[in-house]
Amino acid sequence: MILVFGHRIDLILVLAVVLVALSVLYGMFILVLSRFEPQRSQHRRVKIATVPGHHKVVFVIPCLNEERVLRPSLERLVGLGHPDVQIMVIDDGSDDGTAEIVRSFPDPRVHLLQRTLPHAREGKGEALNAAIQYLRTSDLIAGTSHSDVVVCVMDADGRLDPHALDDVMPLFKDNRLGAVQIGVRINNRQQNLLARMQDLEFVLYTHVFQRGRRHLGSVGLGGNGQFVRLSALDGLGVSPWSRSLTEDLDLGVRLLMDGWQTEFVSTASVHQQGLVDVKRWVKQRTRWFQGHLQSWNLVPWVLRDLTGSRRADLLYHLTSPFLLLLTSFLSLAFAFWVLDLAVGIVTGHAVVSGWWLSSYLIAFGPALLYGLVYWSQERHSGLNPVKAVGLVHLYVLYAVLWYVAGWKAAWRAVRGHNGWAKTERVVENQEQVDSSARELTVEAHA
Repeated sequence: MILVFGHRIDLILVLAVVLVALSVLYGMFILVLSRFEPQRSQHRRVKIATVPGHHKVVFVIPCLNEERVLRPSLERLVGLGHPDVQIMVIDDGSDDGTAEIVRSFPDPRVHLLQRTLPHAREGKGEALNAAIQYLRTSDLIAGTSHSDVVVCVMDADGRLDPHALDDVMPLFKDNRLGAVQIGVRINNRQQNLLARMQDLEFVLYTHVFQRGRRHLGSVGLGGNGQFVRLSALDGLGVSPWSRSLTEDLDLGVRLLMDGWQTEFVSTASVHQQGLVDVKRWVKQRTRWFQGHLQSWNLVPWVLRDLTGSRRADLLYHLTSPFLLLLTSFLSLAFAFWVLDLAVGIVTGHAVVSGWWLSSYLIAFGPALLYGLVYWSQERHSGLNPVKAVGLVHLYVLYAVLWYVAGWKAAWRAVRGHNGWAKTERVVENQEQVDSSARELTVEAHA
């Protein structure tokens, strides 16, 4: 407590109110922006409609022990129908049959770049850097300007929508555009509740936050379904990807600082495997969170090289892990309050208060609005509004798991543990994958 003009002020309460207000207002602001097209994108569509252009697409797939999922991914990529596609698989020191799958694949457009220890297994960023260093001097793009080469980073379990290249590639006629990110969906979201929550999470991030950030000029890049112009990568040096545990986040920010524009395409998605047990989920999200913490070192350059809404949004985005750790204490206090309230109701000592409704609206109100977005994406697969409302209530509880991953990541960072731990794949249910793809294809053209 402090005294301000004779009044006692609880600093902890003030901090809590400010953090909650900041989070809610930012989320609602982005939600509103996400509902309409930026003027910049409208101008780009008019411009590219009159500009002839053809770009070579090189799919780059970093792999470490991916024999369980790789072959179906290659089969889908060679069937996309784009006139100029090459596929490069980086075997990053696998000790399973990953390399043999690539060697035996019948399509001549599929190539293997094999890395061996001690140079392999240094992280996804280093595997991608090796691929780009090889690509720059290879026959795969011989005679093609680097400005006309688009590199698409795919995970080994990634499944592109059949129309993805038709939606993305025309945008690269705009020479100011450095990168495009597409949506991400979980193809096994019907398997269990955890997989469903991850699908909801990705839809909200892409169809609310990425779409909204288009207006601010701060669209980020993900590790799957990431399209980058080769000349933009060249501008970042010999090794464009960092050693960060979230090399995709770093790359997107550094492209913006280098003067490139980034874009998000919501009409196409890449489908990937969701995790179906909490232990593996925490392991993966701990790595993501720790990588986000590492990206804090970009803040001085964001302040130096960017201005306006782009700088403000990236500062908020890069700071958000620290805000999440701080708000975990507020959520703990809220949980104790709810427990105390429940005890009061059971024992008959609770007094009805307007705080009940206001607390509910603060905790679940934004999620209910986000739930409408998820329902709009899933209604073609039979999700009804009532179930969507139930899912977003569970999603608020699911988000609490990020506190576990966040504090685990912070503890790893304090101890200097920065190792790259890959999430193991499982054999896919092809029926689920195909069903997911059919649903999203119908949705995209509805």
